[in-house]
Parts: sequence; structure tokens; C-alpha cells
Amino acid sequence: MPSSWSPSLRFELQFTGDNINLWGEKLNAVLTHADYAVAGWLTKPLTGNTTLSTANAADDEARAAMVKFTGGAGPFTVTIPPVSKSYLVWNATAGPVTLTTGAGATVTVDPGDIVWALTDGGAVKTPGYGGASIKDWVSGVAWSYNAGALPAQAGNAGKVVKTDGTNASWQALSTADLGDYASAVKGLALAFAIAL
Repeated sequence: MPSSWSPSLRFELQFTGDNINLWGEKLNAVLTHADYAVAGWLTKPLTGNTTLSTANAADDEARAAMVKFTGGAGPFTVTIPPVSKSYLVWNATAGPVTLTTGAGATVTVDPGDIVWALTDGGAVKTPGYGGASIKDWVSGVAWSYNAGALPAQAGNAGKVVKTDGTNASWQALSTADLGDYASAVKGLALAFAIAL
């Protein structure tokens, strides 16, 4: 019976008694591919929509653990294999890159972003909370007061974002903001003095 291939990473699975006197070479090829799948780095220039290459027993792009996309303004769509796999993705293009298996949910990586994307063979997702990606969760929950954006930063050097529970704005720190600072420092000074 001939060898077969693992479904997600396309490693050669040896049949008992197959490849006599070749098993060392075959094993080394599998270990090299395993190394690439765990810690391998692919830089993929994009000029249009593309599909990451796959190949049984040979080098391929989709096996990489980390992928850096480079290129023009896009937008780009990158199709990954419809098998379970995770990727660390860096979008170093000037436009958005959408990851898809061709079925199910997709993930769009904005220019400059680095995200962890994973697929169960259909949907592509990023880690998150409550069904939302971390980026969407932060925008929707932590910064929900302003549609996910900080108040304008220009002209606000040295100020902090303060909120009254409804509205947020940049404001200079006041002594009232640091009201408990003096007592906290005294408490630390006393604790240090006792410790010494």
C-alpha cells in the first residue's frame, strides 16, 4: 500500500514496510515541513488576489506558521486551504488583505496590522470575546463612546482621556485627579521606613 498524506499540513505518512532504505530522507523531509509549519516565515508579495500554494511532500506557502504580505494598495483577497490551521499574519501592504477559505466567515487585516488568524477548514476567525474579534471588542466595548476612536489627538499633547461616564475628552491632569496620590506616597514611604 502506498504512503498517504496528513490532511492539514500535507506530511507524508509512511505505510509499514514502504520506502525501504529511503525512510531517513522521507523523515527528514517531514521534519523540515513540520519545522516550517511551527516556526516558518513566508514573505508573500501581492499584486492581486492569490491562493497560497499547497503540495504533498514538497515545499508550499500554506504550510508556513507566519505570513507577511507585502505589495501595493489592494484590496487583496488571499485564499488559504480549507483545512484546520492557524497563521500569524502581518499585513505590510498599503491596503486591506482579506483571508478566506472560499467558504464561511473571512478575516480582513488592515494595513500595518498583525493578527492571529485561524480556520476550522471553513470559517476564518481571529481570537476574540463574545463572538467579536479583539479589535472589534475593544472598539465596541472599551471605546464605545466614540465609535471605537479616541477623541482627536492633535493639539492635546500632555493631556489624558477623561470621561464623566458618558462623554470622553482630552483634559489636563489637575490636583483633584491626584487627590489620593499624596496619601498613597506617604503610605509607601512609611512602609519603606519600617522595612528598613
